[in-house]
Amino acid sequence: MLALYADRNSGSAVAAHLDAANLTVQQRTEVLMAFDIALTDTFYTVLLGLAGAGSLGGSQQQYRLADEHSRPISPSGDADLEALAFEFFQSGT
Repeated sequence: MLALYADRNSGSAVAAHLDAANLTVQQRTEVLMAFDIALTDTFYTVLLGLAGAGSLGGSQQQYRLADEHSRPISPSGDADLEALAFEFFQSGT
């Protein structure tokens, strides 16, 4: 999503708004860095909510996450999903 927002030729509404703001290169970079942080936090929060480790819409419950063949995405349990999500989104590696 961030790449789509950053690409001036993507046709995304966000890219169009960034262009309309007439930001300097440094300002655009800072805004995109803020988007990166916001998207990371949002996706991490949604994954935690789906795993039952956080709430979505004020309700905390566990969802069964499966692929298109109904195989569980996290076969070792939801704690693994939470750890993987943290590593991917928050560890900075």
